[in-house]
Amino acid sequence: MPLSTKELLERAKRNRPLSTTPGPTALTIRGTSLAQLKNFGERELKRVKLESATESDFRTYLATPSKDERDAMQAIWTLQIRDQLSKLTQNTAEAWTPTTGLKKAARRHIYSLLLLPNVQMYAGTLGDVILLAMRASNIPDLPDADSVHNDELAAWLGTEISQARYAVKMKIIENARSNVADMAADLLSIAHARQVPHTLGLYMRLALLRRHLGLKHSANAFWGKVDDEMEDARKGGSQSFVDLLEVIYEDDVGEFKDPSITEHRVKSFSDPTFTCPKWLRELYKVAPQVKRLPKQKSKKRKRAVRADDEEEAPDHSSHEEDNQIPEGDDQVPEGERGLETPNES
Repeated sequence: MPLSTKELLERAKRNRPLSTTPGPTALTIRGTSLAQLKNFGERELKRVKLESATESDFRTYLATPSKDERDAMQAIWTLQIRDQLSKLTQNTAEAWTPTTGLKKAARRHIYSLLLLPNVQMYAGTLGDVILLAMRASNIPDLPDADSVHNDELAAWLGTEISQARYAVKMKIIENARSNVADMAADLLSIAHARQVPHTLGLYMRLALLRRHLGLKHSANAFWGKVDDEMEDARKGGSQSFVDLLEVIYEDDVGEFKDPSITEHRVKSFSDPTFTCPKWLRELYKVAPQVKRLPKQKSKKRKRAVRADDEEEAPDHSSHEEDNQIPEGDDQVPEGERGLETPNES
């Protein structure tokens, strides 16, 4: 007798092999739902701190309903990490050196900053401010802001700043008996500073520097002493600072020739008719942001980067005598004066 339908089903059930693998229906019931995945992800975000952009990517991942798409997202992020690690390894292995173009641009910014009429400090965070201006002007060949070479960049800039300060100080000494306008003309004849105009603020600062050279500070203390006086005056307010510069300038004019009767024309960055390169305008904008560096607790500690209040003079070990103003005109080499003045436009 043929088996009934019920008997056939029972027989099939008895003969079916046991399986531990759940079918599609079981996966749907037992698997993590999209809502559960989102809830789990939000709990994890409270525990793990991520950058805002990374957190947004993770939420996009949680909201993606297709498992295949989520797997693809994971794959591309993994490959992105591989590329970043490869680039980091390559950058670390290669020693960084500035290009010729970057050297010229950096020196142009350094010398110009030292001769701007609104610089507030000569020793301090000059390197940071110069980098800020260079990045704002999109100067080529600068390492990225997160580059592994930024320490090398900072050390190199520190040396360049030190040498520029020494060169400026030597120019002032060479022109020790000149009026500040002629002194400024000699300084602005330096190739890296030729686009900086004659300004009253520069004249006042040169008078201040000349005064401190007469005080015969040690070489390493000189710029810090200048900054001390400027900082003390600013504690009384901006007018107090202006008053200090005006008094020093008037004394300088009384002892030396009045700069107003020279051939040099004074300009002003605040004059709407005054034009200058965009990079110089950007540098002028950030120049007041130079600040003092924290005091070093101990000078016995070995430093890898030169302090910003020190200066470096090529081929000399000591320059304390160089800080003294010559007592007579015959000590200033006449042949070194009269260099071409910068373009006033």
